[in-house]
Amino acid sequence: MSAKLDGVSIVGLGVALPPRVRDNSFWAGVIGPRDEAQRRGDVLAVERNAKGDQTAMPREIADAIAATGDDLFRGARERRVIDDETLVSDLEVEAAREAMKDAGVGPDDIDLVLVHSLIPDVLIPSNAPAVQDKLGLTRAAAWSLDVGCASTQAHLVTASALVRSGAFHKVLVVQSHAGTRSVDPKTVTSTNFGDAAAAAVVGRVPEGYGILGQWQRTDGSLRDGIVLAPVVEGRAERNWWKTPVVPELTSFDRDVGKTAGLRAGEFCREASLGALTAAGLGLEDVDLYVGNQSLGWFVDACRRALGLPIEKTFHTFGDVANIGDAAILFNLHAARASGRVHHDDTLLLYSPSAGFTRSAVVLRWYAPPAEVGA
Repeated sequence: MSAKLDGVSIVGLGVALPPRVRDNSFWAGVIGPRDEAQRRGDVLAVERNAKGDQTAMPREIADAIAATGDDLFRGARERRVIDDETLVSDLEVEAAREAMKDAGVGPDDIDLVLVHSLIPDVLIPSNAPAVQDKLGLTRAAAWSLDVGCASTQAHLVTASALVRSGAFHKVLVVQSHAGTRSVDPKTVTSTNFGDAAAAAVVGRVPEGYGILGQWQRTDGSLRDGIVLAPVVEGRAERNWWKTPVVPELTSFDRDVGKTAGLRAGEFCREASLGALTAAGLGLEDVDLYVGNQSLGWFVDACRRALGLPIEKTFHTFGDVANIGDAAILFNLHAARASGRVHHDDTLLLYSPSAGFTRSAVVLRWYAPPAEVGA
């Protein structure tokens, strides 16, 4: 039996977006719809394998792709782009400040910071010490916890366990995605990427709220499918330290990545049902599904695989595109602001990540009495 994690939950949320907007007109006259060679070479395009053969897509993915109605942008209208001179840690700090304000806490209240950055300011150290210093969190330890696009769930589970144990009292969790720095802006793949940061403060709430169930699994045999590595003469370089070429999103084995993509619905259902079972709940108990939005069709494919009605899902892909690990908290922030998240709601949070980890958390939302009565 898994340890109890309830009684601890998100008590504040914050987000930050770079000011520069890149809409679809940026690519006008530069690129056109994906041709067959691009579908074959793009690890994110599951319609064809690396040899060019058309794949047999699961029904939920085929229907979700068809529903986007736009082969080039797949539903994305805008995305935010971080400037070359901007430090990612500054964007993270902006989101963290908003989360702390929302939680009504000051620098002395935070005793642990968990950070995941894609891409960080420097390779070593992680952005965690920079966030701690810039926020003046002199009483806090600062750790990097990296599970790729599933880092939010890992941060929430870790923070909840540490607070419940009494080791820490209030934990600031921060995720950022500077994905536009990992792709050539003149390629079709780049239309999918945006930049953002999101943060949450995790602290004590009444028993019965917070994480009710969670499910985590990693299949390291799929780790070569999606990687960040230098590309030299068209090939991904494993020995990244031997070349000055800037790393980019690529693959050591495109078919591994495409195969994982084709199993998107299967993975989502497995993890989501696992977390719901751990919580003693079923799909009928879910009030809102919030998930990774790595592709324009991804949330809808997961929804179809789970059999959830469209009104029980929420995403912002059209407004910000793929914002990686920041998507869960970013979308929770947006959903709450638009009246889609209420006190006592049961939320299902799911993400896969490169590596390859599938992670689902079932969270019962707590809103303080003053907020409920507002």
